[in-house]
Order: sequence, then C-alpha cells, then structure tokens
Amino acid sequence: MNVISTFRSRYRHVILRRLGFYDYCDSLKLIGKDLSVTRERVRQIEVVCLRAINKNCGAALNDKLKKCLKNRKTTIYLDLLEVENEWFYGFSDKPVFLTRTIEKLSKYHVFEIKERQVITQIHLEQWNNLKSETLAYFKLQTTKKLSQKEVKQQIRRLASEKGAPDLTDSLQEFLKDKLHFASPKGKGAKELCSVGRGLSNILEAQLLEMKKPLHYIELARICSAQVGRHVEGYVHNSLKDLAYLYGRGIYGTLQHFPLDEKNQKKILAITENILCQGPATRQWTCSELLSILKEGKSNLPDKLDKYILNIILIDSSILKSIGRLVWILKAKTDQCKVPRVDLQKTVLTIIEKAEKPLSIHEIKKIIMKKRGLDEHFTILPTAQIARTKPNTWGLVNRDFLVTKAQQNDILDSIYHKLKKCQEGLHITELKKSLFEAGIIHHQDFTNYMALSLCQADHRLKVYRGQIVGLSTWRNAKRISIKMAIEQIAQNVHFPMTMSELRHSIEEIVKHDVKQPLHQILEKANFVRDEDSNTWYVL
Repeated sequence: MNVISTFRSRYRHVILRRLGFYDYCDSLKLIGKDLSVTRERVRQIEVVCLRAINKNCGAALNDKLKKCLKNRKTTIYLDLLEVENEWFYGFSDKPVFLTRTIEKLSKYHVFEIKERQVITQIHLEQWNNLKSETLAYFKLQTTKKLSQKEVKQQIRRLASEKGAPDLTDSLQEFLKDKLHFASPKGKGAKELCSVGRGLSNILEAQLLEMKKPLHYIELARICSAQVGRHVEGYVHNSLKDLAYLYGRGIYGTLQHFPLDEKNQKKILAITENILCQGPATRQWTCSELLSILKEGKSNLPDKLDKYILNIILIDSSILKSIGRLVWILKAKTDQCKVPRVDLQKTVLTIIEKAEKPLSIHEIKKIIMKKRGLDEHFTILPTAQIARTKPNTWGLVNRDFLVTKAQQNDILDSIYHKLKKCQEGLHITELKKSLFEAGIIHHQDFTNYMALSLCQADHRLKVYRGQIVGLSTWRNAKRISIKMAIEQIAQNVHFPMTMSELRHSIEEIVKHDVKQPLHQILEKANFVRDEDSNTWYVL
C-alpha cells in the first residue's frame, strides 16, 4: 500500500479495482467506461502499476510463500496465511486483494478446495502441466475401457505423484467436461470412451450408448441439449468420420452391424469377383451390386441392403470407395485419385452428343457403361437441361424452340400472371396462358417445356400435382387431384364409374385429368366393384 500510495490518482484507482481491494475485481471495460478511456488504456496502466509493485514487493512475496510451503505435506489455507507468517498480517479481511496479489506477483496459484481458498506445494506452471499431462494420459487409455471408479483412482494417483494430493478434486473438476463415459448399447457399467471438449468427443459417447442406428437429426438434438446450443450442421459433418451410414441420414457403429463374420466374408468375396469380371475402370453403385447379388440367389441374409453392403466392402483390399456408395477396382487406380462420375454432368454431355432429346431409358443405358445407378437416380432440371415431354430430356437452348430472350419473356409472363391472379397454374394451362399473352407462337413448344423453365427460375416453384406458383407462397393455392378425390369421397353416396369420377375431379380442379387414378382412389377409401366396374366409398 506504501508503493500504491505513490501512484497518481488515476493509476491508484485502476490498480486497487483490478486487484480487488474493494472485495471484488472490476473488468477493464467497466473501469475504462468510468474513466472515459479504452479498456486497452486501462490494461496499460495496470501493467505499469504491477511492474512498480513487483519491483518493490515481488521477490519478498515469492520468498515468504516458498518458506511457508517448505517441508509441508498439506496445503496452506489463505485465511490462515498470516498465522503462518506475520509478514502477511493485515490481509485477513482482504482475501480477494491477497488472492489477486499472489496471482499477479508470484509464481503460485490460489485454488478453491471445498469452498476454501488454499495455496499448494505446486505453482501455477506445475498445475497447468499436471492438467495437460493428465488429459494426454487419459487420451491413451480409451481402449482400456476404464470404469468411472478406476478413472477417479488414476486422477488421485497422478495428483499425488506431482506432490499435490489435495488438488485431486480440483483436477477432477477440470476433467469433468472432457472425459466422456458410455455403456455399450446403454447396457452395463459406463466406461471411458473419449477424451476432449470437441463435439466429436461427445458424439463418440452418444454413438456407443445407442441401442440402434439413429438419424443425424436425432443425434443432433441429443448433442444440442448437452452442449446448450444448436449443432445440427456440425453433427452431420462429424458423423462422416466417426460412424457408418446405415440409411439415408442414419448413422451407427460396428456394434450395430447385423451380420456375422462368416456372412461378411462370403458377401465380400462374391462382390469382389463381380467387379473383377467387369470393365477395369467401371464405377459400381452398391444398389446395382446388391441387385446382382440377389439375382445370383446366394442365400443372402434378409438384413443385407446397400448400406450394409457398403460397410462390408470397406474391408476389401482390392476395392476402393469413391464416395456415396460407389466402388471401383483399386489396382487400376492406386496411383491417382479417381473422381466419381457426376451423373448430372454426364447427362448433359450425353444429351449434347446425341444432338436431340433422349428418353430417360436411353440416358440410363449410356450411363450404365461407365457406372451403376441406384434406385434414387434422378435428373434435375437446370438452366441447361430440362424435360421436353414426359420422361424425355433435352437442351434448353437447343431443343426448346425458343430463344434466350423468349425464355425470359415466358418466365416473366408466368410470374406476373401468378402475381396478379394469386392462384397456381396447372401444367396443362401453361402453354395456353402463354399463347393468350402472345409470348409463344410455335406449336411444338410443350407444357413440359414451360414447366421445366419454371423449375429453374428462383421466383417460381413447382408444387405437388405439377402446379406452378410463386416461390414465396406457402402452398400452390390450388386444389390438387388428391384433395378433389378426398372431397368427392366425403359427399358421394352411390357407386360411380371411372369416367364419372374423372369428370367430377376435373370440375373441381379446373383442368384435364389424364393420369391413372386407381392408387389415389384406394388411398381415399374408394373400392372397385368388379362386377359393375364402379367405385364406391368403403
């Protein structure tokens, strides 16, 4: 205090508040606000003051603390420090001031043990080393399946070896959110499975606890509740390195794998043989390989699907994954990275080379020479390719019979009409609407071409039932065929022929209905009487 009394008023004000002389420590920001200076200026003043105090008192403080701790087996309680050495007399009613002074001017650290502050045999640097060494130690122990009791024993041992047994509880508190325990499939005692504060460490524990594979959204919900923030995107990315794919968005570990080792080896051998017999550079999807396996009638397990097959192929020494359940022979591609055949780009190339629109079956046949296709194979309409008619795809700038300027006029016309009428347009109404607006004059321009152009425009959206609306709408603002059938089902009291039903539906939806209706009718509880060939509600 003699040293501090020599400081200028502002400096004295800063250092007393920063050292907690008034029983609490103020932040740089708060002090700066009170003095109308920046927090950085307050920090600079604090550094100058500490340098002066340390020059006069620092060596004595370190020397007195060292003598107090010498040859002791226990810690020193901070509130009894003046009993240990009268040099500390006068600090008993200033515990915060004493703590901050020790922290700022000495190599020692003040710990809180069982709600009392103490100074231990080890100083701050040794304490930090103990924490990092303990963390590193347990990272190497995750394969030993240590129980929570065994981990506590190890923590006590490590603290004692460093001469700080009293810090066992503090060390355990430090490790609390870094050591993750789980019981396999949620059964039995919990064991140490991962170490660290990262999301991946938390996920490892969750994956081990799971009784069955879960969708990543469900896993994200569990992790979000644990970490107290939304982590869905991070979870999805982390799972790719931590778990196996068991379905679309569904992840699990090998403990969830349903097949025994004998079946795995059998399926792997058959699959490797299939690829070896095919073209060396061909890319195979798991869906295609599964179909070939089933055709071979090899007594396959019921639980074998494309995702299980993909996990099995990971153990192959001659096959190589190129992502998204696509595999290739490894021997021919070891020296370079093989890009997976991008279906969308391939489709564009195929249609360009054909110099005419192609059916979906023709496109698939050509693609199959380069790589397999799964059941989810779809072609997405873009600004370059789109459907010219059902199941037929062409180039927008080549096969749509309209110039780029006319395409813009078409989209603008549909956009303004929708904005004005506030009602969706069915595909069968698009061409008629454009003719009425004087935009289209070519008879071969189809409704499908107009619909395809709408799919690539950000202002528009194609809703279910091939109804075009504005992308800002919550729905199509139009009664769909399904809704019309449900409406008829509520009011019909006598059997109707298919022709009568179709006519009634067209009156409600206000456009021609040419698609098959059997499945939609059955879902709406309609039943067909085969004798009279009529439909009635069950």
